[in-house]
Amino acid sequence: MPLAVVIPAAAASPWVGPCVSSLRREDPDAVYVVSEADPALPHVTHVAVPAGAGFAARANAGLGRAAADGHERALLLNDDTEVVPGALAALARAPDLVCGAVLEHWDGGVQQAGLRVSRRTARVVAHDSVPADPEVDAIGGAALCLDLPFFAELGGFDERYRFYFEDVDLCLRARAQGVVPRLVADARVRHRGGGTRSHRSPDAAFHLGRSHTLLARRLGSGPLRLLTVASAGSAWTLDSVGLVGLSAFARGMVEGIRQSA
Repeated sequence: MPLAVVIPAAAASPWVGPCVSSLRREDPDAVYVVSEADPALPHVTHVAVPAGAGFAARANAGLGRAAADGHERALLLNDDTEVVPGALAALARAPDLVCGAVLEHWDGGVQQAGLRVSRRTARVVAHDSVPADPEVDAIGGAALCLDLPFFAELGGFDERYRFYFEDVDLCLRARAQGVVPRLVADARVRHRGGGTRSHRSPDAAFHLGRSHTLLARRLGSGPLRLLTVASAGSAWTLDSVGLVGLSAFARGMVEGIRQSA
């Protein structure tokens, strides 16, 4: 089945042009770029969103436009990615309602091959090699292929997740409907990672705390999940942002608890 491609792009992203260029040899059914400003790229449909819209809101806008234009299947693609030749064809052949590509580091090697999610602790861990079983708990939103009628049935991405974990939340809701996300090992996408949104800022720490807390509360109440969020997120923040990020991470957790009440 032909694929449309939806690219939620950061404002003035320097990577969206190379991303779109990598798609031209793949012959997608249509390409949509979702951003505040029109990137003015040939053969691309611009979907406008307000400044400051989160990833979930951008993805919903782009996938909604693709569905309104009559497309039944779309690949959600980060703007700091480039597809490896054959990726779209492999995803188009996959019959699954929710599936995804293997993310590769720019210099080779697997960055993410699906996600493992602990319901008991809310810990989320990326597979750093292709698992033997293609059925995974979740697929990262950097290269996530969706059946659009099913996506609409799920209600789209939860826009309370402005950045991070909206993909995990969606995949868990799909699994609750009996649809298991699957990794398509033949589909490969190179991912810069943080190419358009820095992971080394207090703002990133805030959204990590907020979104992971939302996910933890979605999985159920109890202290163990929140303790996992606090310990894993604090370690990530110290490593990526430094001490200055800890207060922002804590504020994010508080906001996540408030939003999920």
